Amino acid sequence: MRTPRRALLLVLPLLMAIGLLSAPAAAAPPAVQTGPFSTPTPGPDGRIIYIMQEGDTLWTVAALAGITLEELMALNGIQASDAGFIPPGTELQLGLAGPVVATQPPGATPTPTGPLPTPTAISGTGEICVLLFRDDNGDARWAETEPALAGGQLSVADVNGTVVGEWTTDGSTELDLNDVAIGHCFTDLQFGDYNVSAGVPPDHNPTTTMNIGVRIEPGETKYVAFGAQPSGASAGGSGGERSTLLGLLGVVLILAAGGLAFYASRFNRGRSRLLR
Repeated sequence: MRTPRRALLLVLPLLMAIGLLSAPAAAAPPAVQTGPFSTPTPGPDGRIIYIMQEGDTLWTVAALAGITLEELMALNGIQASDAGFIPPGTELQLGLAGPVVATQPPGATPTPTGPLPTPTAISGTGEICVLLFRDDNGDARWAETEPALAGGQLSVADVNGTVVGEWTTDGSTELDLNDVAIGHCFTDLQFGDYNVSAGVPPDHNPTTTMNIGVRIEPGETKYVAFGAQPSGASAGGSGGERSTLLGLLGVVLILAAGGLAFYASRFNRGRSRLLR
């Protein structure tokens, strides 16, 4: 009995030694940065930026930068749920410094800055060409077959109501290169807004609005056209149509009366036969 027990006592230490030798070495704890922490240089915008390294945590970065963890998270908009998942290479703002000021080399003198150029005011003149035409078809649009009217009044006034030009039409007109009727042109009008109006000749009715606002740019030409019809044109046409309608109505009434008379005579004849 003693021999097996002794053998067991000899084997157990041997097995324990073999187990210790075959066990893997324990993983060494991650290295912690113990060296001096150099504060990053502020950028041109004054921000102090630190780039996360392998093994860094927000707590260690905040402690080495001399700020609290809450301040570091607030500067970078980090939520508490994301504090443990900041990968290496992430830029963290540690604070703000004054903007970087470029220094001049010794002995250099600053070059004085000249006065800024004064904005040039807009200047120049334009013109407005106004046509008063006889609107034969009444469509309020000028056609090549519609002549200019004489005896009308044209005027141009600025935004203050001051009349800067007047003209009595003489019935003459001409076309520009784009076949646009020119009429009378008011020239040398300064840049700005104007009101153009027209008065029709006697015994005429306007077919368009008789005043319009126009804005003139330097070197620009604007074209305005006003239309009018002789007063008797529309009245004569409506009178002729009315006479025709009345004539047709009279014929219808005469035919209707004749029909009634014929029917009445036939009715009376039939009645007299029945009485016999």
